[in-house]
Amino acid sequence: MKVTFGSTLALVASLASAVNAHTYLSKLNISGTQYDEGVCIRPYPANRNYPIKDVTSTDMTCGVGASSTSASQNCPAEAGSTVTVEWHHDNDSASDDIIDSSHLGPCMVYMAPLSSNGEGDVWFKIFEDGYDASSGQWCVNKIIANKGKLDITLPADIKAGDYLLRTEIIALHEADTDYAQNSARGAQFYINCAQVSVTGSGSAVPQGYPIPGIYTSTTPGVLFNLYSSYTSYPIPGPDVYVAGAVSGGDTSSSEEAAATTTSEDNAAASTDYTTTSEDNAAASTDYTTTDDAAAPTTAPTDAATEYTTTPADDATEYTTTSADDSAAPTSSAPVYATSTVVVPGKCH
Repeated sequence: MKVTFGSTLALVASLASAVNAHTYLSKLNISGTQYDEGVCIRPYPANRNYPIKDVTSTDMTCGVGASSTSASQNCPAEAGSTVTVEWHHDNDSASDDIIDSSHLGPCMVYMAPLSSNGEGDVWFKIFEDGYDASSGQWCVNKIIANKGKLDITLPADIKAGDYLLRTEIIALHEADTDYAQNSARGAQFYINCAQVSVTGSGSAVPQGYPIPGIYTSTTPGVLFNLYSSYTSYPIPGPDVYVAGAVSGGDTSSSEEAAATTTSEDNAAASTDYTTTSEDNAAASTDYTTTDDAAAPTTAPTDAATEYTTTPADDATEYTTTSADDSAAPTSSAPVYATSTVVVPGKCH
């Protein structure tokens, strides 16, 4: 589909009421007790649902500016208990859309001693959910279907004390491009931290890893072509800590897991994109677009894509509008020079 400047603007205007696609950690429910916004979760920045894209940024620790803040209280939790984390897009109303369905990707949860403030080799992963090939569902699909809720279990043997509980969603709709090569694209990270006081008789201190530090912009699973033909997804980061284990795993396991991705996936994910943000602004780049990811092969005929790169900060806003956010191409091999898209505006 060839999209001209004029037709793009017209379609964008017609979609002015389309929702953004961002998300944030809104609530916690611990063993049946609900803690609403403003309780246990560290304060949000002004744009609380904006993504982080630079994996080397200190905002990767707990979200934009959250490392210099503290929650109003630490929520009590028993080791081994169930914690339900709940994400929302705009607010915690029943009608909220949680996150746009085009923003497919994994969910992960980490913990670290609160006294560390998340600095150093202190983070251990306690939960991950990526792509289920048998159902064709991503973790993002599941949390949308469950009104933003996701149940996790705290390790039963960890040492009692105060902890940071870090939630993370990686939206992969633009992850086919290395952010370090083109900052207008790249994986989008939605990160927040809550504070919990864990009780119990355990003594385990799982092996920790640094955040930032567990990912690079080319780590398999951070760089991933959502629009290629794939049968698996390598969840990035260390292994999940299992109660009774000596350590929390090794980050190399995630690199090894990439071998389960088909060679076509890897080839598509490592495609070299030389287009700069200026190229995009000048509308000289050849892409075939989907909703807000200007990368894959065959786009819906009602899709329009727009980008805006705001001044370089870690909470850069990328906005995409589309007539059908859930539409995703099924072609198995991306082709980038078959049609021309003029890319104004901003990506959600």
